[in-house]
Amino acid sequence: MAVAPLATAAAPVADPGAAAVPRTAEALLAAGWTEIRPGGLEPPKRRSIRLVNAHTWEDLDIVYLTRGVLIDESLQAISQLMRDHRADKSIPIDPALIDELYMVHASLGTDEPLHILSGYRTPETNAKLRKRTRGVARFSLHMEGKAADIYVPGIKTLELQQAALALKVGGVGYYSKSGFVHVDTGDVRRWGS
Repeated sequence: MAVAPLATAAAPVADPGAAAVPRTAEALLAAGWTEIRPGGLEPPKRRSIRLVNAHTWEDLDIVYLTRGVLIDESLQAISQLMRDHRADKSIPIDPALIDELYMVHASLGTDEPLHILSGYRTPETNAKLRKRTRGVARFSLHMEGKAADIYVPGIKTLELQQAALALKVGGVGYYSKSGFVHVDTGDVRRWGS
C-alpha cells in the first residue's frame, strides 16, 4: 500500500482565555483529538471519514491517514466519490480539503456522514452551473479539487457553518436557503447568508 507523508498543523478551536471548553472542542476531544496547549487541539494520527455522494448515494467510510501518512488507495476512493457526477470525471482531491472535511465533521460530534453535494467540477460543468445558478465562481476551487459543498442530516446549516468557521482554515460559504455550506482550501474568508 503506497503512502505519502502529511504534515498537519494543530487546529485552534478555542480562545486560550476561555473559561469553558466550547462544544466543538468537547466533540473533538471525544473524537480522539489531543489538547496540545490551552485552546489548541491536534487531530489523531489515524483519521477516517464518512461521506455520501448526495447525487449517486455512493457512501464511503474509510481510513485515509494512519501513523501520520496518507493512504493513496483511500485518497483515490474519496476522489472517485467526490467526482463530477454530471461528467463522471474525477481528479485527485486536495488532501488539505479532506482534512478540513474531517475536522468539520469531527467537531460536530455526530455519527451522521457528511453529504457531498458538489466536490470536483469539470470546467464545462462549472460553466453550465454559472449560467443557471447565482454565486458560482468563474474560477471555482471546485475545478481544482479544493472545494466541497456539504450538509449533514440532523445538523442545522448554521451549526455546520459555525463549525467550519471555527477552524479558521480556507473559505466558508453559507447557503442557508439551499441548506448547505461550501468549504475550500483557499484563503480564509466567509460569505453568504
